[in-house]
Amino acid sequence: MNRTTLGPALVAFGANLDPLPNLIHGLRRCQQELGVRALSTVYRTKPVGLVEQPDFLNGAILLERSLDPWLLRKLLRKIESECSRRRDPHAPNGPRTLDLDIALLGEVVLEHEHLVIPDPNILQWPFLALPLAELMPNLIHPRIGKSLAAIAADFGPTPPNMQIDQEATNTLQRLIFPEKLS
Repeated sequence: MNRTTLGPALVAFGANLDPLPNLIHGLRRCQQELGVRALSTVYRTKPVGLVEQPDFLNGAILLERSLDPWLLRKLLRKIESECSRRRDPHAPNGPRTLDLDIALLGEVVLEHEHLVIPDPNILQWPFLALPLAELMPNLIHPRIGKSLAAIAADFGPTPPNMQIDQEATNTLQRLIFPEKLS
């Protein structure tokens, strides 16, 4: 690890196999284990790479607690496996029941064969950049020195292959923050 200052933990999520029930389970478990301070808008997105599969539901959460990156990754993988997630090294963009990835962890910069932080795809995929920027627009990407808002702005308006899924957003908001309903 080049830099190790733990700070805000942002986790990107996605699913396209029975997506809403799997996201409900996964985010409920994240809330139980780590606490969730904020949840982004949920987007319905077209698949990348392997396009012959169902659309994804994608978004991000801001955790209340930050853990060592390896412990956090282990916990996220455990939650994924509870939803029968199987990682196929031959189809990394294939269908999945649940994907929970560390997108940013404060100022942590980590380059390892099995874990890269910040997630390099933030700069390539708007379905990562937009939800992260919604949660922490002023957070500075520790590799490139730009705010998440500036990174998201580079993608322009919401791309046509992404649509807000208000029903999924509302369902997950009610699940994670039931006290806000009163």
